[in-house]
Amino acid sequence: MNDSETDSQSINALIVFRENGETDNLFVPILCDAIKMAGIDVRCSQKEFWESDTTYDIIHFQWPEEVVGWTCEDPDVIRRLKERIAFFRSRGTHFIYTRHNIRPHYANDIISRAYDIIESESDIVVHMGHYSQTEFMQKYPDSRNVIIPHHIYQYTYKEDISIERARQYLNLPQEAFIVTAFGKFRNWEERRMVLGAFRDWDEEQKLLIAPRLYPFSRRNNYGRNVLKRWTSRIGYYILIPLFNRMFRLQAGANDEPIDECDLPYYMAASDVIFIQRKNALNFVNIPLAFLFHKIVVGPNTGNMGELLNSTGNPTFNPDHKTDIIRALKKAWQLSTLGKGEMNYAYALENMSIDKVGKQYAKVYRDLNSSL
Repeated sequence: MNDSETDSQSINALIVFRENGETDNLFVPILCDAIKMAGIDVRCSQKEFWESDTTYDIIHFQWPEEVVGWTCEDPDVIRRLKERIAFFRSRGTHFIYTRHNIRPHYANDIISRAYDIIESESDIVVHMGHYSQTEFMQKYPDSRNVIIPHHIYQYTYKEDISIERARQYLNLPQEAFIVTAFGKFRNWEERRMVLGAFRDWDEEQKLLIAPRLYPFSRRNNYGRNVLKRWTSRIGYYILIPLFNRMFRLQAGANDEPIDECDLPYYMAASDVIFIQRKNALNFVNIPLAFLFHKIVVGPNTGNMGELLNSTGNPTFNPDHKTDIIRALKKAWQLSTLGKGEMNYAYALENMSIDKVGKQYAKVYRDLNSSL
């Protein structure tokens, strides 16, 4: 064993993330295992950050919402966050922050302030693209920054499903050109962007799959608001089937995520993965699509646009329908040229769990030895 491996094993690190494993975003659990495989003693826990007196060499923040709570409305949490950071720093702890978002998706003042504290207090900020680093350094010109790509989800899902078997399993037409938009649609703007372009795209065999498109629900009772409750249920039982027929799509309610066991079948059944986020910095569906040998079409924004452009996947201006249609047509052309296989090869070379885990481990070691 060489000296660097010996040194790395002595590092005690904490990733501030829920320890019970109950999450539909596997980024952190997989990353934690990858860093362990690179020789770092690391664990995930939110409770440890707030309650433990353990001395950690490295504390690694992910989403600030995971630190203070996704719907936190307690103003005192800001004081306590500053105190906990000061407590650990007094014991020699160094802080790393992986930047997933520019700002919180569902912001309130408390969570926004938590972002400011974690951004400014971290010794190193990890970005998943040059776009994020450049934007961040305009606000924090003296910050230390590194770029590590989003890892792919190897060894997590069944990856050897044929497109024919997947479509048979999901009862989808074998001859269709299937475009899939995963993830919850957050607003009407995202819905208009996708549906408007797909409706006007003159491809006869097209089929759009959007498992979490509609804002209707069969379960949400809206408390005592009878009008909202019944409007939502009417939408669920009447408008969803109607719109699906009108727009030639297969879509469901946005409060009904697809089962993790079914996700690889949806991926395998698709010809193209469509990214509906207009202003996001990163999106998990790109590395996931690459893992499943798929072409990706997405907006030319944030780290997403940077990654898609650098790998030759079609991008578009999200505010121009004709540009979205152009990108869809380009994706159809690329599907006949083996572009999905090229994406997979790129992901294995640059975004593998092993490579990303070692890159994070090096950041941990360098930070622990230099400060």
